Amino acid sequence: MEEDVGVCNFLKDPLSINDLITSGTNFEINTNFDDGFTNVIYDELNLGSDDEFEDDSKAPIDQTLLVSPWTKSFHELKQHMLQLNPYIWKKITKTGNEEESVVPAVNARACIRYNAYWEGEGAPFDSSFLRGSSHSFYTGRNEVLEGLEHAVCTMRKGENAQFVISYHLLFREMGCPPRVKPKADGLFIIELVGFNLIGDIDADQQIPEEDKNKYAIVIDKVKEIHLKGLDFFAQGMHRNACRAFEKALDLLKFCRLSSEDEEREQTTFLLKLYTNLAVCYIKINAPAKTCIMCKEIRHLTNNKPSCKALFQEGRALLMLGEYGKARGILIRAQHMEPNNGDISRELKILEDRYKRYKDNEQKMWSKAMGLLKTTVAEPTKENDDYLGDLEQEMLKLMQNFKDSEDQKDLKLPAGLTSKEIETLDALANRLDLKLTLNTLDNNTYTLKKK
Repeated sequence: MEEDVGVCNFLKDPLSINDLITSGTNFEINTNFDDGFTNVIYDELNLGSDDEFEDDSKAPIDQTLLVSPWTKSFHELKQHMLQLNPYIWKKITKTGNEEESVVPAVNARACIRYNAYWEGEGAPFDSSFLRGSSHSFYTGRNEVLEGLEHAVCTMRKGENAQFVISYHLLFREMGCPPRVKPKADGLFIIELVGFNLIGDIDADQQIPEEDKNKYAIVIDKVKEIHLKGLDFFAQGMHRNACRAFEKALDLLKFCRLSSEDEEREQTTFLLKLYTNLAVCYIKINAPAKTCIMCKEIRHLTNNKPSCKALFQEGRALLMLGEYGKARGILIRAQHMEPNNGDISRELKILEDRYKRYKDNEQKMWSKAMGLLKTTVAEPTKENDDYLGDLEQEMLKLMQNFKDSEDQKDLKLPAGLTSKEIETLDALANRLDLKLTLNTLDNNTYTLKKK
């Protein structure tokens, strides 16, 4: 009777072979198949890498993708395949990008979707589709089966291929009974979603001290550190990414250039690093630093930044509560890319947030001015006694403004009396705020933070 083949399960903790063959051991199945797997690299903001790829593995599973395309003997299947070495046979079913290299055997992070089958069986013994996610791994680190890694390292981005892999590169002669029979060859159906080089954040340590200002020597190490920053970002390690990009920037800025070509190449890479940092500072809630990066970009581009740089600057200004400036920057970016959905969504967020800000401002000052007018309407003894309550209310409103991270200044309503201005000024000084007369309109005042 044939054994039913289900989904390959994973253990929460590794087993000791010695315990298995001597005293025995207990184990527990891990039902969360995504644990330990890194999701596909997806750079939502384009950090300057050409090796970006998206993951649609969260879409509903097409059951037809799980059925083996070959249930006859592997010997027959091999007749239709190319033998790569003594242990691997390959058949390409969809050609990848011929302009790109195959996956490097070391220092790359590859993202694949795959099904794996035993000979003569229609259901997969392992499948990234059944886990509901693609699978990423680093090459050269023995993170997956040896045969699977060798197979992937023959593929180009976007390629689909079938591989028959000998047991020599899978579970060897013994297998893993009863799930894996001895000397069990496997059929792997693999799609290479993409791969990224991962770089080395300590690449600069390989530069001799006397060469650290020579551009021709430094630039290769800067690129290595930059790649590591991209890898950090792809894993959501945004602070580490910041440190990598900052390190690359410091190395590159102070290089001694020997030609105009080196100057142009340096400028191009500086722009990439500044843009990367602008993105990362947004991610770690440091919008002021993003604005500094965007200022550097403006300087390098003669005030003609890219749409991506404008988008980051607009987002940073929105986070800082500079609604007017943010809107102007985002509209400029939208003119450059009218169909960019990210810019349209950010403008919608800005308009909604600005409307709430104005509504709250109006409510706050309507309440405050109502109290003021009630108090100063008639200079009676009762009103003098009530002034303490008024000051307390105004103090509370101003304190809320001072504590707000979104508000940098607050325009007061027009038509204030001298008594109202005097009261507001005294309270502003108490809170270390500044009340200023608007230069373009001598009838209105603005409350600002010092």
